[in-house]
Amino acid sequence: MANLVKIAEGIRRLLERVAFAGGWLMIVLMAVTCFDVVARKLGLPVQLTRFQEFEWHLHAAIFSCWLGYCYTINAHPRVDSYTEALEFRTRAWIEFWGCLVFALPYTALVAWYSIDFVYQSYAMGEQSESAVGLGHRWIIKMVYAIWLWLIVLAIISVLLRLIAYLFGKRPQSEVQLQIGHVVADV
Repeated sequence: MANLVKIAEGIRRLLERVAFAGGWLMIVLMAVTCFDVVARKLGLPVQLTRFQEFEWHLHAAIFSCWLGYCYTINAHPRVDSYTEALEFRTRAWIEFWGCLVFALPYTALVAWYSIDFVYQSYAMGEQSESAVGLGHRWIIKMVYAIWLWLIVLAIISVLLRLIAYLFGKRPQSEVQLQIGHVVADV
């Protein structure tokens, strides 16, 4: 069971590196947005459609980089009104069955079909519907596909911790299982 926790931690560290690397895209997004705003205010003769499309591509990429990691550290939106009064072990069982029956099959299926989604976009040379927009729409679709596979990894990481906790009788502190209601210091 200790090996499961090591694998889960390795996956979490990988997702953390992806998330933190994706954070650098915030600087690019800020620069593109500032240029877009200044160019509009000054009335510069620049075609801004590409900048606007690049902005939403960057937003999507940043979100995509962080989502898998956020799930592993329990920093994602969840409704715990019904489970917050339950014992931790009961919440762990609910999380286990939720991951196994709902989250993993659904996400894995969508991730699998995302490969063809990207390929079809690439094969047909899909681009922006605007004549002056960005080309190569398959790139942002590939970002979404990678995001889905990162979520699959995140679910596997959490499942491995749940297995070590529920079936290996490892203490919560050892498996570092983060589920349920979170109180954040702000």
